[in-house]
Amino acid sequence: RKAPIRYSEVVERNARGGKTDPRGETWLVLDGMVLDISRWLGEHPGGDSIIPEQALNCDATVMFELYHVSRQSFLYLREFYVGELHPDDVASVPLPNELPPGGDGGASPGFLAEL
Repeated sequence: RKAPIRYSEVVERNARGGKTDPRGETWLVLDGMVLDISRWLGEHPGGDSIIPEQALNCDATVMFELYHVSRQSFLYLREFYVGELHPDDVASVPLPNELPPGGDGGASPGFLAEL
């Protein structure tokens, strides 16, 4: 997608689904990139609930770094890439509500360079 994606669209898409609307979507933000992992969520090795519980509607970069020690996970990112977050929205995307141990400093510069 060439046009930048507004953060409000990410939130709206994540709000879809449930009993009345089976088209639920799961869009993540990683360092300004928007990923649609909807079709893959059921295959996630950590289960299909950890991402919706911890990483929706926030910048999930630090969560991805902490939980994905193997860089093999990077191979999947290209497959799920939708586009870039609108530049005006990048700074307003919140961090996760609860960061796991070791995540309080945000994503490391080395990890961000790999993204």
